[in-house]
Amino acid sequence: MSTRYDGSDDQDYDPADPFITTYHTWRESNRQYRQIEESLVKKYEELYIQFREKVRECEREKRNAILWEKHQRMAEIELNGLKSVVESSPFAFVVIDGDGAVFNEELTALGEEGGGLAAHELHKQLKEYFHSSPYFSGIDTIFVHVVLSVEGLSRALHASGILAGTDHGLLTKFGRGFCRAQPLFSFTDVGYGKEQADHKVRKLFEVMEKNVQCRCLILGGCHDNGYATFLESFRGNTKICLLETTPAAADFRKSGFKRFSLPDVFRSEPVPSRSQVLAAGPPGFAFSNGNNGLSATAKPAPAPSPRLPPPIDQPVQQQPTPVSAKLSDSSFSYASVGKTSSPLTINIAPQKKAAPKERPFYLLNKDDERVDVPLPKVDQAVVKRLEDRRNANGANFCNRYHLSNSCKNGNDCQFQHGERLSGAELLALRYKTRNLVCTTGHLCRDPSCNLGHHCNNPGSCFFGGACRFADFHGMDVNPTIKVYEDGAREIM
Repeated sequence: MSTRYDGSDDQDYDPADPFITTYHTWRESNRQYRQIEESLVKKYEELYIQFREKVRECEREKRNAILWEKHQRMAEIELNGLKSVVESSPFAFVVIDGDGAVFNEELTALGEEGGGLAAHELHKQLKEYFHSSPYFSGIDTIFVHVVLSVEGLSRALHASGILAGTDHGLLTKFGRGFCRAQPLFSFTDVGYGKEQADHKVRKLFEVMEKNVQCRCLILGGCHDNGYATFLESFRGNTKICLLETTPAAADFRKSGFKRFSLPDVFRSEPVPSRSQVLAAGPPGFAFSNGNNGLSATAKPAPAPSPRLPPPIDQPVQQQPTPVSAKLSDSSFSYASVGKTSSPLTINIAPQKKAAPKERPFYLLNKDDERVDVPLPKVDQAVVKRLEDRRNANGANFCNRYHLSNSCKNGNDCQFQHGERLSGAELLALRYKTRNLVCTTGHLCRDPSCNLGHHCNNPGSCFFGGACRFADFHGMDVNPTIKVYEDGAREIM
């Protein structure tokens, strides 16, 4: 029996099979690896694209944020600027229906002079009213607009006897003085017709009610119930006030608006009609010399009007007693005139009104620089006499005591007080004081300042550069504006 192995039992076995199997396994793994790798690369590319897009969005939003932040800062600056303008420039606007809110007849009768006095007194009392209120205390600028029919009111005032004489231009002159005295005051004639003034007053009121810088809006129209209906749409607006001249009707009292009156400026009673004047009482008498002696003719007595306090700085005038009042206690006839033993004296001389005292002021040139008020020529004899008194007493005269009557040092003052100087001596002292330089220079705004604000010899100064006022040489000394102590300006 043979034992040789010829491999017949392993004819189907291939030694490379394990390697082939391993190879196929490795190849499949490699294929899966490449798939994973390709998938990873693809996913990475997708994510990278998304990332770049987000980066661009972030950059865009960042730029927008910077831009909006810049716009916000600019808007805040603009808003603060507007707030500053609104808060720093508040004003009050007063619109008056002059057909019913009538100025005091004592002021109207003075014409242009009375208009100026009325404007200054109105401005003064309005400022006092504003400063007494916590809501309006910051208001210094005041606009006043008076709207009326000059012809219609003038006829009514003369027909009722409130304005005597035949000068129907008094009201026009009054309005001219009213406008000139205060640069922000106006006096507008809208012509004849009742609705003309009403329409203009309402339109002005509506425009100013919307103005944010207008902190106080005043309507002078309590004489007309039509304005009460008009004001209904503004109920609750705290900046609206009512200027009451004649007593306000019930509708105004229910409106809830603040009311105040200025009896020194406006009449407190309505202007009576001609029929009311004729029915007011018995006629007075006008006397004249006729061919047969005295004659008497009846004329309507003017309706009494309330006596208001005189304008500021104007003394009270003594009014002559009317002739009709003197004769009212006894029966009057032509016979009684002939029988009287004493002659009847009638004073027909016009009452002379005292000139109003000029208010303190200072002058400015076209560049808003202080200009000294020119002084009259001084008497050199008075100058020498004043100098002799100074030398005898060994001290200069106190400028504040003699020129301003306001020395704060009293008895401790090192300068001369004593007896008051005469007018000529005061002029001489003013000349001397003008040689002292005001420390504020051309910026001085004190109306009571008596010091010098520029050279007295402009263009021809003998001292040249050694002059005390050398810094002011070449300054324009021609005044163009007069400024009063209350801030009112008058163009010269």
